[in-house]
Order: sequence, then structure tokens, then C-alpha cells
Amino acid sequence: MENLLGGYFILFLFFKSASLELTCFSRKERLFFDRTLWLYRIIMKFFCFFFSLFVELENGFILVFFLTNSFRSVFPA
Repeated sequence: MENLLGGYFILFLFFKSASLELTCFSRKERLFFDRTLWLYRIIMKFFCFFFSLFVELENGFILVFFLTNSFRSVFPA
């Protein structure tokens, strides 16, 4: 049992040191990641905004064509 606990303790120390190496970026690396994520966020907002604008315009055009079509059927030329 002691051997098993010792093995788990060694694994715990290994993963603890590995996770510390992964999460401890230098200030320059963190700044790069922050700027990259900030840029991706702006790009995604841009695409989401224009996609929603496109959907609204599409719905507006569908509504206009639907109304003009129904007026044509009510008031024939």
C-alpha cells in the first residue's frame, strides 16, 4: 500500500510541475495571447453583427415582396 501511495505522490508531483510549466507564460507571451484573443473577439463580433444585419435585411425584403405580391392579387392591373 505504501508503494502505491508513493507512486501516486510521484505522479501528483509530476503533473503539478507539468501544469505549472504550461500555465506560467512570460509577460510577453501572455500579452501576445491577450492581443490574439482580443483580435479574434473583434472579428467574431464583426461577423456576427453583419450576419444578423444580413438576416434582418433578408426578412425585410421578404416582407416587402410578400406585401407587394398580395397587393397585386387584391388590386389586379
